[in-house]
Amino acid sequence: MLLAALLSLVTLATATDENPVRSVEYAPLPPSDPDTSDPSFVIGEVIASEFDRHVPALSDNLRGELSLLRNEITRQFDSLKHHMDTKLDRMQRDAPEDIYQVEEKVLETPKPATPAATIRHNLAMAELRRLGAELTTAMNEEVNKLREEFRTSLDHLREQVHNSSETLATRLENEFVTQTEESTTMLKKVFFLTRNQMDLILTQLGNITSALQGEEKQHRPSQTTAELPSQQALHQETTEAPQPLLGPVTTTTPPTTTTEPEDLPRDCYESLLAGGNHSGVISIRPSADMESKRVWCDQSVDGGGWTVMLRRQPQEVQLDFRQPWQAYSEGFGRPDGEYWIGLETLYRLTKGNPYTLRVDMTWEDESATSLYDYFSVGPSRYGRRGYELNVGGYNKSSTGGDAMEYHNGMDFSTYDEDNDGASGGSCSEWSGGGGWWYNYCFYSNPTGIYPPQDLPPSTQVDHLLEWRKWQGYYTYLSSLHMMIRPN
Repeated sequence: MLLAALLSLVTLATATDENPVRSVEYAPLPPSDPDTSDPSFVIGEVIASEFDRHVPALSDNLRGELSLLRNEITRQFDSLKHHMDTKLDRMQRDAPEDIYQVEEKVLETPKPATPAATIRHNLAMAELRRLGAELTTAMNEEVNKLREEFRTSLDHLREQVHNSSETLATRLENEFVTQTEESTTMLKKVFFLTRNQMDLILTQLGNITSALQGEEKQHRPSQTTAELPSQQALHQETTEAPQPLLGPVTTTTPPTTTTEPEDLPRDCYESLLAGGNHSGVISIRPSADMESKRVWCDQSVDGGGWTVMLRRQPQEVQLDFRQPWQAYSEGFGRPDGEYWIGLETLYRLTKGNPYTLRVDMTWEDESATSLYDYFSVGPSRYGRRGYELNVGGYNKSSTGGDAMEYHNGMDFSTYDEDNDGASGGSCSEWSGGGGWWYNYCFYSNPTGIYPPQDLPPSTQVDHLLEWRKWQGYYTYLSSLHMMIRPN
């Protein structure tokens, strides 16, 4: 009976091949209607599928380890059982005939056992109990060992799943951020192109309106000939003093030839296409209703065609960039030295045609470049606001870092027109008095104070010419050139 009970204990404590250890099953989440566009939901779904993919293999490993433990317990049990059988056989051989009958008959009147037989019987029962206790202890130890190893394996499984989930989540997060940046850049591109197309349509509508108004004027009575000299005088440049009119002008006056506007290129790229392949100062006309503008053309960098919009460099007398709003709107400086091209010129150049922006800079004996695929400037508003910056498509092969994205979408600010994102003060005043598309306040300050060798004691480090995404905060530049070319 005791042996059968022990055998049942072993059978219950160990799993058989017909009942292998099952893998951990997780109850499904309650049904819901999640937003599949939510990044956290997408990452959770991918992690769950990855978990389901790894769990069967890990469960097979646990099943193999449990099978080995089950075989070891069976081996220990067989050894103890063989030892007990041997002891019982020995006890039967040593037992007297009056206690264990050899024949298959029962004595009606058994003889009383002798003291020696009783002692042997008691010793055998004590040995049997000892063996049973040893078997029970061994079984408990093996079961505890099995339970501990199973718990260790389960913890190892959890750790593997956790590490896999963290790695997968990090990789998915990085991919999500990259896709988000690319999507944002594409949306900005579409936005810029759409807005530029709208500006172009408005311009064409204006031209059509002007043409219609011109046709109406042709059907009106012609003006008197006395008005012609005064109109022609508005388009002619002369150094002679105007002669007083002594009487009405007759139609016999020889006709004056009206000089056509000088055929100037729209920018340095058109000049390059027309054969101007040498760098230097030329005159351009960004739009037909603008006066000509003197600019520096760089025809040597990356195929040429670059119109320099801002230049900062060492020269005998540094140009003061602490200028009012009107100066930044019209432009100032000399194109063959330090200068600012002017906000109105930038608006007319980039209207309906986004440009590529190139920023070349040096710091002591080092140099770097930052490239942007899209750059344009919006129109002026109310004479003291506007000229909104639109920049994007930072080229990751650049070496200077992206110090323009922070300023994207901002109106232009000067010390006398505060349009920045800071409240309670002027970023222009805090940054040296120059004009820029300040936010709160800047990552780039190209119009800051150019640092001479001996700075005045009152000059603060954040007033200087900076591009913080390259050399860090409070590190001035030795030179900076900003150039644009049609995209």
